[in-house]
Amino acid sequence: MNANEALKNVNILISDLEDATKNNWCDSKRMTYVGWSGKKAYRIGKIYGEVGIFDWWNDNLSLSQLKQMRNFLTTAIKLGYTGYVCFKVGASGCSHGMWAHKKESTTGYSPNGACLFHSFRSGDNYWDACDDNEVWLHKKYATEENSCPDFTLAQIKKYTA
Repeated sequence: MNANEALKNVNILISDLEDATKNNWCDSKRMTYVGWSGKKAYRIGKIYGEVGIFDWWNDNLSLSQLKQMRNFLTTAIKLGYTGYVCFKVGASGCSHGMWAHKKESTTGYSPNGACLFHSFRSGDNYWDACDDNEVWLHKKYATEENSCPDFTLAQIKKYTA
């Protein structure tokens, strides 16, 4: 799945979830109620293939998570990472991430080369990128005091320009 295809599908899921919440309907095969507020979320096990999710720790994908995905994809496309994308939906203390590559996949897996990363876990907001030689910024700029530095989007734009 490439970035543009994933973005199109994420936008459809956002629209449907907002409509379901606003108009009080629920696609019980794909959605579930969250709490007592009437809000709904998607069952990840039913929609993962539509947006490139390859692993997840929680059962559901919320509207805010879909919007995070949309923001990441929009940014990735603007920065030229329009190839293969994938998502690992994290939970507190678990692995997570959103990846966008410049190249398309030829195997169904992440291709080699330039890649953009953003955290995808509640409470985290950091970026990373690797170049065509697969050198990640967090490794390139590691120091003795900080062996795994986090980057802001502004720094990523500067380093990948």
